Amino acid sequence: MNTGQVHDFGLVDDKGDVFEFVIEPENKGSCSLVAVLQTERGPRRTEVAAVPAALWSTVTAAAVKELAAEMGEGEREKKLPTFRAGLNRLSPLVGRELGVLLIALMEDGALERVDALLHAWRELAREERWWLYSKAASPGQRPGAGWRRALFHALSETSETRSAPAGEAQKKSSGNTRKGSPRKPGPKATPRRPSQRKRPQPPPRPQQRKSKRKAVAAKPKPRSLPKTTTK
Repeated sequence: MNTGQVHDFGLVDDKGDVFEFVIEPENKGSCSLVAVLQTERGPRRTEVAAVPAALWSTVTAAAVKELAAEMGEGEREKKLPTFRAGLNRLSPLVGRELGVLLIALMEDGALERVDALLHAWRELAREERWWLYSKAASPGQRPGAGWRRALFHALSETSETRSAPAGEAQKKSSGNTRKGSPRKPGPKATPRRPSQRKRPQPPPRPQQRKSKRKAVAAKPKPRSLPKTTTK
């Protein structure tokens, strides 16, 4: 395949770090993403991911639409960027975003969950994709294990749990994609030990009513009349 003709997906610095995405015909070959880092000894090339060309063709339209929509005014021209057959160059930021999707599509079981993986990838903010790329594409990571396998499970399982009706689904905004997590049930109340329980206080004894004595008014004693003597 002739890769002499280079096509840029957006604005790319000719002297800086880039990503090269080689797209081969659908009926043969594979599509590979290579990171090209500029060093003192010259460019260093590292293959990040490679997927069958037929698989890439099923997600091309949605992936291009998502990448182009998230790019800033200083990252592309007025005309929307597109991919072409052959060698495509991407800026480091856009290349990392595409790398996250391709890494997830490389894992076993991706063919059965292409729609779920694509949906979950589109729901991520750019900053989240950049962070996931730094983990999954770090040295020592291999398909089927480590961060690459964890990325596959995170995208496929998350998309199923947070699916919502079409009328209620809202597109995330870049840098603000935190979803409200369901409330966790509160801790169960642990019963107190018998020794710690407070003993119920006995009810107060009823006070005996004192019988009221009727006040008896003392009858006044009759005055004694002076005795009269008869002559």
